[in-house]
Amino acid sequence: MKGQKRATGFRYGNSSAYVEARLTRDAAEGVRTAAILLEGVRNGIISLHAASVEMNYTKPREPNGRGSENRSKVIAWAVHRLFNPKEKGPTQPSGPEFSNKEESPNVSALAKP
Repeated sequence: MKGQKRATGFRYGNSSAYVEARLTRDAAEGVRTAAILLEGVRNGIISLHAASVEMNYTKPREPNGRGSENRSKVIAWAVHRLFNPKEKGPTQPSGPEFSNKEESPNVSALAKP
């Protein structure tokens, strides 16, 4: 049945509507990876193409030498951060040993008289 529409109205393939519908379906069925990627797509963190490549719905684009390898690193890092969220915690050490600013390890030795 080549070229016919399915019952959902979406053609199979690489269309963004199909990929989003497939991610939604898989997330509803309990696939944790699909749910995380769908949330990332809806929040604008990654693209639908990056999500479809991660779920193996589509193949990654062949490198043709005109792109930036830094951009691919940015995308890979965004996907990594989706699956491994940063732990929220204090940014500075706490406790009585660091309560005085002069005793903090961040103060340089030149600042002391």
